[in-house]
Amino acid sequence: MLSGVKRLVWLAVLLLIGVSVLVLILQNPQQSQFRFLFWITPELPFSILLMLAFALGSVTALLLSLWLAGRRAFKSSGKSK
Repeated sequence: MLSGVKRLVWLAVLLLIGVSVLVLILQNPQQSQFRFLFWITPELPFSILLMLAFALGSVTALLLSLWLAGRRAFKSSGKSK
């Protein structure tokens, strides 16, 4: 269980991230379009495209780390037998 100080630090970090995202959205209202090979997105605010790229990268990193952790656990369980 988290102590009071750790909980306060986590709350401050989450609040800082939330305020940063709000500032990013409010300061980047211009429309932009992303093109990759034959795929073209509709015109969206730049901040939305940036947030989607960040979310996609975060999910990819999470899935990769879970896969590697599962692989390591599977290998270590096979060696102990």
